[in-house]
Amino acid sequence: MAYRCPVCEKVWPNSMEVARHMLGTGDKAHKDWINSKGLSFADLLIMQTTEPGNKGYKTLAQLLEKEGLEVEG
Repeated sequence: MAYRCPVCEKVWPNSMEVARHMLGTGDKAHKDWINSKGLSFADLLIMQTTEPGNKGYKTLAQLLEKEGLEVEG
């Protein structure tokens, strides 16, 4: 199922791709959105680079799914 970035409105094929986009973009708007949801942008990056299994991406993807950012159609 496709998901929309809550910051820039780009649509990606799944929540993991949105998470990769958000962490990879790393601009102020994307960082602020992540931090406003109770996660830490910096902690997610550290988690992604130091823990196996894409844990940083998966944590953010789970939040995006809970936020209900699926795109219809």
